[in-house]
Amino acid sequence: MPRFLAFALAGLVMSSGLSPAVAQERPWYVTIDAGLSATGHPDFSDGRLTTRQGSALGGSIGRYLGQSWRLEAAVMYRNNAVRQVSASGFDARPGDADWASVVLTVNGFHDFDAFRLGQASVRPYVGLGAGHAQEVDADLSAAGAEREFSGSSSAGQLMAGLRWDYGSPWVADVGVALTQSRRIRLVPTGSGATVEARYRATTVMARLGYRF
Repeated sequence: MPRFLAFALAGLVMSSGLSPAVAQERPWYVTIDAGLSATGHPDFSDGRLTTRQGSALGGSIGRYLGQSWRLEAAVMYRNNAVRQVSASGFDARPGDADWASVVLTVNGFHDFDAFRLGQASVRPYVGLGAGHAQEVDADLSAAGAEREFSGSSSAGQLMAGLRWDYGSPWVADVGVALTQSRRIRLVPTGSGATVEARYRATTVMARLGYRF
């Protein structure tokens, strides 16, 4: 387990000792997250990858810290098909190729005052996350032969959205996350030269959560 994630989980556990004035009924929550991701045209070696819209799937465990703040540890897997490669040494149209990532983050959120929408109480939120692109993977081809490259790097993200609360343990929200890594050194399987890339993704997602 990455060190930052261990520290985050320890912090969540320690937060369970907050005073009754701060702690709320059902302060903990878990979520299942799913959505669509776009990675634009990632810088890759001396060129770029042109990717298609892809899928995103993940989850989180978090805790409310008072009425307006939340802290969570989250994981998100994203996968985008590669349509074209402009980097030298690679097939321009690699066929069954993809650009994927597993990103682990610790996210802090601020929930703004709620407004009523039908039977629901809706709270806008903004968030900031920091963590690790645990595995960024590119499956490409060169001269018809498949090549796999993978690496890791630190990453950060900005988030914003709306959270619906119907007065039950279940909550739901929709939001957008802008995720970016530092430059990553991607190592090929087997032999061959390494390449450098930068991972960026815009993800629109829905979250279903349960408070306990």
